[in-house]
Order: sequence, then C-alpha cells, then structure tokens
Amino acid sequence: MSVPARPERLVGVGVFVIGALLLFAVGLFMIGDRQNAFSRKFTVYTEFARITGLQPGSIVRVSGAKAGSVKEIEVPSGPQKKFRVRMEISESLHPLVRTDSVAAIQTEGLVGGTFLSIGTGSDTSPKAPENSTIAGREPFEIADLLQQMRDTIDKVNATIDLLQDDVQHVVQAVGETVDTANQLIDAVGDDVKTMASAGARISGDAARIADSIRSGKGTVGKLVTDDELYHRATGIVKDVEQIAENTRRVVAQARQALDSLQSKDGPVQGVTSNIKQTLDDARAAMAGFEENMDALKHNFFFRGFFNRRGYFNLTEVSPAEYRQGKLTRDDKRRVVRVWLSSSVLFEPDPDTHGERLTDDGKARLGSAIAPFLDRFNNALLMVEGYSQAPTRDEQYIRSRARAALSREYLINTFHLDPQAAGIMPLGSASAGSPGDMPWDGVALAVFLERD
Repeated sequence: MSVPARPERLVGVGVFVIGALLLFAVGLFMIGDRQNAFSRKFTVYTEFARITGLQPGSIVRVSGAKAGSVKEIEVPSGPQKKFRVRMEISESLHPLVRTDSVAAIQTEGLVGGTFLSIGTGSDTSPKAPENSTIAGREPFEIADLLQQMRDTIDKVNATIDLLQDDVQHVVQAVGETVDTANQLIDAVGDDVKTMASAGARISGDAARIADSIRSGKGTVGKLVTDDELYHRATGIVKDVEQIAENTRRVVAQARQALDSLQSKDGPVQGVTSNIKQTLDDARAAMAGFEENMDALKHNFFFRGFFNRRGYFNLTEVSPAEYRQGKLTRDDKRRVVRVWLSSSVLFEPDPDTHGERLTDDGKARLGSAIAPFLDRFNNALLMVEGYSQAPTRDEQYIRSRARAALSREYLINTFHLDPQAAGIMPLGSASAGSPGDMPWDGVALAVFLERD
C-alpha cells in the first residue's frame, strides 16, 4: 500500500526545481552578456595571406576593447588567394570601424593567445558598411625577426672584414706619404746645407770686396767683371730653383693623397657608408627587441611580475574599469586632477574639420603638468576627455580626440614615458568636475604613490 506524498514535501521539491531553473537562467544570461551574445552586432570581412594561429572563436578587439569574435575562416582556393575572415562586432563600437580601418593578427605576448585587432579609422572616412571588407595587415612572426637578426649579423661581420682591409690600405697610404716626405726632407737638407755654405762664402767675399774698396785697392769695373763671383751667383740661383721644384712636387703628392682619401670611392667614404648601414640595421633589430619586450608585459605568465613593479598597460583599461578605480584599487596610489576647459585649449582646425590646440591651450597644459614633472618616475598620467556633443558616438569620438591631442603635446614637449601616459574618453560623464557641472574639455589625472 503506497503512502501519498505529503504536501509540504511537494512544495519543497517545487521550490528547489524553480530555484535551480532561475539560477540556470541567471548563469546563462551572465555568460551570454559576457560574450556579447545578446548585443546587436554587424558583420565585416578581412583577408590575410597567413592567419598565424587565428581560428573561429578568436576574440576581436577594436582599439583594445573587446568587440566580438571570429565566426568563420574561408580557406583560399589557390596559392595566390588569401584567407577570408568573417567576424561579428558589437554595434556599439561601429562608429570606430571605418572604411580605412586596418585589421591585424596579434598575440598576447610571446606565448599568449591569438586575437584579431582592428584599429580605429579616420574621422573623414565613413563607417564600414554591413558585410564590407576592410584592409588586413600581414602578421609579423618570430621567424622573420630571427632571419632579420641573422642577416644583420652577417652584414656586421662583412663590414668588419671590409673595415680591416680599408684600414690597412689607409695605413699603407699614410706610410708611403711619410716615406716620401722623409726623402724630400733629406734631399732638401743637402740643398739647404749647400746654399748655406755658398752664402757664407759670398758673405766673406763681399766683406773682402768692401774692405778692398775702402782701402782703395782694385776698381769697380774689375769687381763687376769678376768671373768667379758670377759663377757662384749663378750656382746659388740654380740651387734655389731646384729646392722650389722639389717643394712643389711634395705639396702636389700630399694633396693627391688627401683627395684620394676624401673621394666618393675612397677608403674613408667607404668606411663611413658601411658604418652608417651597420647602425641602421642595428637600430632596426633593437626596435624588434623592444616590441618583444612590450609583448612580454602582456603575457599571462609575466603580467603579474610587471604589475607588481607598477606597470600598467593603460591602453587596455576600459572606461568602465577606470570609473571603478582600477588604477587606485590597491590603495598604493592617489589621484590628483586638473580640469581644463575646451574654450581655452582648443580651436577649430580647418584642415581636418576637427579641433587643434591653441597657443594659450599649450601654455595652460604646461603650467598644469609642471608641479608633477619631478615625480613622474613612479607616477601615471591619464588624460581624461569630456564632450557634451548631442549624440553618444560624437561624445566618444570628440572626447577621445581631445585627450589624444593633449597627451601627444605633453609627451613631445616634456619627454614623458609613453607607457606611463594614457587617454580615457569619458564622453559626457564628468563626476567630480568643478561645481559638479557637465564638463567640456579635458582633465589631467595624475596617479601618485601615497607617501
């Protein structure tokens, strides 16, 4: 005989089932919201000759913000064709994706995941239409960097070998010039000795002639027709002409040697050209190393190490995280803001139909940042942009442009570290502004270490 279920037990089972369904629905909604499953999206395409680990489901970022995912990768029909990538992007970021935007495959550091990054286009270009194709920039691989380094090392070795030969030639030419000069000096020395001896004899003869004249011996006619004195004078003139000819020859040889060293095809010019090429190659290799070191700061395994040293990738901080206090969350920093109005900083730019900094605005930016310049070794600068434009997309674009103009001027003028200076387009939201009034302009937010 079965015992009927008690009403209290049935109620408890029903509550449990309903609660489980509610939790499942909430979890499904949160996961879908995190993956932008419920937001409006639009489709765009791009093409690459190499996809370098990109696959369906990879993240798509627009200006560093998570915007969507890769939906499909079409395999090319031939070797000369390209992979065609279809992606879906959140409609809220559509104003930043323009027809001149460029897509690039990037990785989170050296061993991080692969994602597709889309740069913002220019204000003069229209928004990318639905199902349109934007340009793609081919990815740069580590193998290319290693090949470039190997080529650079080969060029350096070849340059060193060439320098050795050129230096030997220069030393040999200098040695030959010195030998020629020594020979000339030896030849001139004998001539100078001969000329000095002849001069001494002439001086003695002149003294004797003067004594004879004073003593009344001989006549002037006899002195003039003296053959010995004539021959001696002629010999002196010949010796002087020979000395002058030898001197001119040495000067010509020295000038020819210098012209050879300084000519376009000479050793000195060749050495200078090779050293310049070597420095250019070394500069290119160091730029590649700098990019890889910057990638390490984003890597999953090394990110914590750089964060503990005070490193922040300010380009990855979203406006929502920034408003929640991401840069001051660890209580190690305090923020100081200087509010600057757009009426002082900016004026219309007829060339770009946008805005540009005025002379008074540049001076105002300089006076605002001056009290903090000696503390920028451990400080961060975030240039906040504000705009009270009629629509949200215009607010975002204008506030971002204002922050970018101010940041670029401060970095170029005061040589600030670009890694420690970022921009934050905050639109019309200006909490904490003077008088809590809607702000139109920028604010310099300086994050200082607490004393």
